[in-house]
Amino acid sequence: MKNNTHFKHTLLIITLAVSSGSLQAFALDNIDDVNQTTYTASFKALDTDNNDVLTKAEAKKEKLFSKHFAAADKNNDGTLDEQEYTNYKSQAEQKNVKRIVKDSVVTSKVKGNLLKDEGLKSLKVSVKTHQGVVLLSGFVETENQIQQAEKVAAGTEGVKSVKNSLVLKKD
Repeated sequence: MKNNTHFKHTLLIITLAVSSGSLQAFALDNIDDVNQTTYTASFKALDTDNNDVLTKAEAKKEKLFSKHFAAADKNNDGTLDEQEYTNYKSQAEQKNVKRIVKDSVVTSKVKGNLLKDEGLKSLKVSVKTHQGVVLLSGFVETENQIQQAEKVAAGTEGVKSVKNSLVLKKD
């Protein structure tokens, strides 16, 4: 029975990892053609003087460009044409999708490893990941379980650090 449960957990982890990879491939293949018209509409909405370029003042109305205008301005002319705007925005969105997929894979791996650990598998521990930083939260029975959950999470591939917010259940 124990081997059957272990097999099911392993199969679940593999399925999650494969589906996350498929999602990443699908998202990255399609993000380039995602609504060029949306980028055009956004560009035109920012181009208040209708001169087909965005000044720094016009572009900074969009959060991404308030911080990254110079990086988006590839020809260094102090303005963004629609192509510079679209290219930079698309690259930023691709980067964000990749991060989300990586974080999802890390979360799945940590959850799987917690389920495999005999002292932790019956616990309800929440796992969230952002940029490789794992947050553990929930209630456990012992101090040892808090430490063990952190150790298991920290030892998982892709984890940069662990923030352990697990607390002991009160009797």
